[in-house]
Amino acid sequence: MSNLLKAEPIYQKVQNWEGLATTYYNIAYVLYNMKQYDKAIEYCEKSLRIREEKSFNKIGMAYSHVFLASIYSDTVKFDLNKAKYHYKRVIEICHETGDRITLLSALINTAKNYLNQNKLDSALNYAKQSLTLSRELGNQKFLTGTLFQLGDILIQLKKYKEAIPYFQEGYTISKEIEDLAFICNNAKGLATSYYSLGDYKNGYDNLFIYTKQKDELYNKENVQAISDMEAKYQNEKKQLEIEGLNKDKQLQQLQLTSQQKENESKNKLLIFGAISLLGISVFAFFAYHNFQKTKKQNLIIENQKQQVELKNEEIVHQKELVEEKATELAVKQKEIIDSINYAKRIQQAVLTGEEVWNKISPEHFILFMPKDIVSGDFYWAYHTPNNRSIFVLADCTGHGVPGGFMSMLGNSFLNEIIVEGKIFKADEILNKLRAKIISALEQKGATEQKDGMDMALCVWNKLDNTLEFAGANNPLWLVRNNELIEYKANKMPIGTYLENNKPFTSATINLQKGDTIYLTTDGYADQFGGENGKKLKYKTLIEHLLKINHQDMPQQKQRLEKLFIDWRGKYDQIDDVSVIGIRV
Repeated sequence: MSNLLKAEPIYQKVQNWEGLATTYYNIAYVLYNMKQYDKAIEYCEKSLRIREEKSFNKIGMAYSHVFLASIYSDTVKFDLNKAKYHYKRVIEICHETGDRITLLSALINTAKNYLNQNKLDSALNYAKQSLTLSRELGNQKFLTGTLFQLGDILIQLKKYKEAIPYFQEGYTISKEIEDLAFICNNAKGLATSYYSLGDYKNGYDNLFIYTKQKDELYNKENVQAISDMEAKYQNEKKQLEIEGLNKDKQLQQLQLTSQQKENESKNKLLIFGAISLLGISVFAFFAYHNFQKTKKQNLIIENQKQQVELKNEEIVHQKELVEEKATELAVKQKEIIDSINYAKRIQQAVLTGEEVWNKISPEHFILFMPKDIVSGDFYWAYHTPNNRSIFVLADCTGHGVPGGFMSMLGNSFLNEIIVEGKIFKADEILNKLRAKIISALEQKGATEQKDGMDMALCVWNKLDNTLEFAGANNPLWLVRNNELIEYKANKMPIGTYLENNKPFTSATINLQKGDTIYLTTDGYADQFGGENGKKLKYKTLIEHLLKINHQDMPQQKQRLEKLFIDWRGKYDQIDDVSVIGIRV
């Protein structure tokens, strides 16, 4: 470590980046063996950065990634996700450089990581890749290892019959190369597979081989350990004898040099006195010289001070002007924010309250998370005197203030069509709503563009327990007996559309007690996040709904909100998010 740390500044001075990267890598290796894993990671990452930015040594990059992956998979810094990332980079680099040996090591360890995470399909995929490459390279040691790994994964998948040929081939090769460890491993794999298939004779035979070879391996390791201990003992014995002789010599030398040291002390005292007198003289000369120099410098400083004071006065004036402008901007910004907050209060007042939703179903939840202060999503509900319930979830063009204006327009038109017009047919409601939206936007001078909204609309007739659904781009999901049924919407928005407007259609659903209806806008599924900054997607949302469907509605809302926040993590929310759940 001492010599490596001396090499570091020399490489920096001459700008030998590959030499510096190698030094950092070797420092990391020493720290790893000293079990200082945090420091080892720090130096290995330094080495990697230099090779990525300066030397572009692809093979060196691969070694650094392998080293980091091994720390994260085999030490107290255990983190399978980080190990997986570094092995993935090794695989990418090895494909570029054609380094097949390092590639094989990365494939084997990636399979091992997925196996540790119980992601068996992924582990199987990488194990098969490593087996193919092992066969191409013709390295028997690697081949028996990859055959055993593939068999072990198939056992975890309970595919015992498929595992047997791999263990048999691995056993044959390990006997040829006399590798006792893999003879044991493959025999044990065969014993497990045969027993699981009910073939107890073959199972017993292989278990006997495993036990016998394991004892032989254990004895071999013990003999080696005893041999190592004997060698260590002999070395330590010799070292003690050498140290004894050295101590006798040191005692004699101490007696001889004692008198010499006394004489040297006297000589040093005389020399020190002479040097002190000379030093005082030199100090006096320089003190006088510095006094004269300081007088001149003080005059220059005084002149510069006056110039600085003039500049400061100018800066203070400029600062006052900036502060005045900033105050004006802050006042205007506060007025704008106050106006938007007031718009939010108006929007919240217009959204249908809990009293109406409780009449529709006491078991319900509404997850409503605007991206900005005002939302482009809105929900609406109405319970008729003749025991019909109409409920809507809509996503307007845009979010924030523009989306908020569109949501108010949609809310108002739904009241006109349903409450005042007494129209309770789902498809007819959407057709009339589209006509009103197009008319309103054209009256305001709008051009041919996709202004409008996506919507899911339901009319629940509680007399015969049927539900009529019509949708504009947004579907309806029905969960029954832990199975999700999707009722698709028409692929067009409510508003001006670039294609010819077709009439909306509806579907009628016979409901059963315990059914759960879910409506959602696209903001939830489109949110970026997770490890790689990708979209959450509808598939993930559907899987989560099936997991939580048995819970009561407030708990479902809480779980959905947690999933969204955890997924989003450090990323910004990109759209308004709304999900409605209603249990029959």
